[in-house]
Amino acid sequence: MTLEHAGPIDTREPAELVLARGRTRLWGAGTLLLGLLAVVGARGIQLCLLPAEQTLVAASQQRWGSVRLAARRGAIFDRNGRRMAASVATPNVVVDPKRVEPGDVDELARQVAEILELDVDEVAAKMRRSSRYARLASRVHPSVAARIDDLRHPALWSERGSRRYYPEEELASQVLGFVDGGGKGRAGIERYLDDQLRGGSLLLQQRRDRRGLAVDRLRDRDDNEGMDVHTTLDRSIQRMAERALEGVIERSDPVSASAVVIDVATGDVLAMANVPTFNPNAVSQDPTPRKNHAVQDAVEPGSVLKPFTIAAAIQEGLATTRTSIDCEGGTWAIGRVRIHDDHPHRIVSVGEVIKYSSNIGTAKLALRLGSERLLTYLDRFGFGRRTGIQLPGERAGMLRAADRIKPIELATTSYGQGMTATVLQIATATAALANGGKKMRPRLVKRVEDVHGVPEYIQTPTVESQVVSPEVAKQLARAMVSVTERGGTGMRARVPGYEVAGKTGTALKVVDGRYSSTARVGSFMGFVPADDPVLAIVVTVDEPRKGSRYGGSVAGPAFSEIAGEALRYLGVPPDPALLDTPRAIPSDDAVAALDEGPVRLAWSGESWTVPSFDGLSLRQVLRGVQGTGLALELSGSGTVYEQTPAPGARLAPGETVHLALR
Repeated sequence: MTLEHAGPIDTREPAELVLARGRTRLWGAGTLLLGLLAVVGARGIQLCLLPAEQTLVAASQQRWGSVRLAARRGAIFDRNGRRMAASVATPNVVVDPKRVEPGDVDELARQVAEILELDVDEVAAKMRRSSRYARLASRVHPSVAARIDDLRHPALWSERGSRRYYPEEELASQVLGFVDGGGKGRAGIERYLDDQLRGGSLLLQQRRDRRGLAVDRLRDRDDNEGMDVHTTLDRSIQRMAERALEGVIERSDPVSASAVVIDVATGDVLAMANVPTFNPNAVSQDPTPRKNHAVQDAVEPGSVLKPFTIAAAIQEGLATTRTSIDCEGGTWAIGRVRIHDDHPHRIVSVGEVIKYSSNIGTAKLALRLGSERLLTYLDRFGFGRRTGIQLPGERAGMLRAADRIKPIELATTSYGQGMTATVLQIATATAALANGGKKMRPRLVKRVEDVHGVPEYIQTPTVESQVVSPEVAKQLARAMVSVTERGGTGMRARVPGYEVAGKTGTALKVVDGRYSSTARVGSFMGFVPADDPVLAIVVTVDEPRKGSRYGGSVAGPAFSEIAGEALRYLGVPPDPALLDTPRAIPSDDAVAALDEGPVRLAWSGESWTVPSFDGLSLRQVLRGVQGTGLALELSGSGTVYEQTPAPGARLAPGETVHLALR
């Protein structure tokens, strides 16, 4: 069967079917798009109304940049509000390289380099960095920072910075201390109160636009800035003390010297001076001048301790200043050990034990007291324990235990050997005698206050104990006045117009565990005016290497200078009677003889130079003249009050010196 082709077959889908399928796809795509938009919208609503913590952090980091800076360090003031340490504005100059157009780099770098006095290429290199922050210069003068700000370029700004500045330079440098490059206190008050002075830190915040460029800057409030410290130091008296110690350096060439001045009524430390000293504005690598010897050195005080031993004996009713005591002619045995006096006497009063600085008389009183009572009194005067002053590195000193001390050790302790003390301890104990026996806690910091002037810490004058009665303290004061009168060991500590109650001391220095035959520590302690004390002052000279080595000669003149200037500065009126009465100051040789031994005559090759014999005993004169070939013609007995020829005259061997004694 044959099939014939009837024509072409139409295989195309009907138009209605194609159209229907297109509508289905369109609706599917639309539905998917709407679903996606719904999801995005829901997520947007969630981010706006209920954002996650990490989302907030990320947004903040994108919108804000920050730089943390040290807060302003608090200032240090003296008692009169005069600034002794401060933080001076020294801004840092900063650039945001992203905000510098590439074509502007060379010209902007030239302008900035000219102002900052920097290398142009170095500045341009920092401006081409890919970072958002580059420091061009640190600690520039505020006027230089102002010139940078005057350029008014959005990429440049000056940020807060400061450096520590001490307007008085070396003045009280060991007390104030210094600050290192990282802003940390390294000595003195700066170290002891570093946490209060340093405060917190400041956060410099930069808000960015949508391109990440900084548009403005905000800074924390100053509530976390360092606190200010108000001390008890008096800048003027501190300067007087340091000037007097400079004189000690010139006259005696010691290893070091220290002086402490205390307000008797309050215990306030008005001055604490040390030489050698340093400038905290430019600290050298040598740590030696930074040491505060007044609190960080504990040495044997020597004879300056005798008034405290004698005060204890009088308080316990064992003696008065008029009680007689046998000083054994200058040598006395305790067991198998002998102690000696440099100024031999027989029967003297307890008051004269202080005047003539008798070791034997003091030791006898100590043995009457016994170890328990003597060491208890010395402890109450503040020896053997730290004072608690607001300074780092304070030494406690050393006292033997009462139950282990031997009789000879008790005797030597009574006159300042075999125990140690700091200059500050001696000064506070001296102030206690001057204050009617009432010991005040030494005060260096009066208050610490925040940036708004609200006190964080206040220390008021505090009584620690009534060590001895006012009557006993008055007896000691009268006896100590005799030390600076004719025949006493402290005549060079006299102050014209004022009575001085004081005591000299010359202690052998311990070197490598043994007493040195040459190295000594010379001291003078005292208070003025003696009848109504205002100031207690202690001067200590460590190892004088030129001239006299004795306390009356090396420390007495410095005491006199500090006391005289400070009393006039404080407006304490002098006694006219003491101004009118001639009060000759003896020579250094005469004072040395009273301190530790015979007067020494100087030989010129042909003749002897006659010193002043004023106030010397016959024994001292004889020991000094022995071997010179000079003849002596004497009248009277006691101590010398008149001589012929006058001091300074030259006599050949065989010639005669005429002395009148009484």
